[in-house]
Amino acid sequence: MKKIFAVLGIIGFIACTNPSMERGLESLNASLAELESAMSEIDVNQILTDISTMQDQVETMETDIEGYELQVAEWESQIQGILADLSSLQAIVDNAGTKDQVTNILADLEDTQAMIDQLVLLADYDYDGVINGLDQCPDTLLNATVNSQGCSEVQLAEIATTTASSTTTSSTGG
Repeated sequence: MKKIFAVLGIIGFIACTNPSMERGLESLNASLAELESAMSEIDVNQILTDISTMQDQVETMETDIEGYELQVAEWESQIQGILADLSSLQAIVDNAGTKDQVTNILADLEDTQAMIDQLVLLADYDYDGVINGLDQCPDTLLNATVNSQGCSEVQLAEIATTTASSTTTSSTGG
């Protein structure tokens, strides 16, 4: 009999149900069903497409950044060149003469020009023996015989013809 009670006790123990365990399993099954429903709504292909698009955008951005970095480097180089030019200009300004110095240089140049003008008058460009300041015929041919005004007979004849022609034109009203 003891055996019968033992078997009946085991059968009763196995046959007993625990209500809180049942509720826990039901809640777990409901959560699994909800999770399964949510997972079925996920579009994995769309997610993969979106990720691929984002990767393409990142690559484009990286390429753009490289281009921007090159542009910035070029700008920095240009800025360095401008700064060097400004430094050169500053040196020129620092070494530039004052107004008085420039005025003195201009006076010296005017004096030099006056001396050059005198030398030109004293020179004989056509080599006829009459200095330019007194030469009435500055383009005498080489080795031509000239008078005291530096004119050859040919040049005197040309002057006479030109003068007669001018006088005739003036007297006729032309």
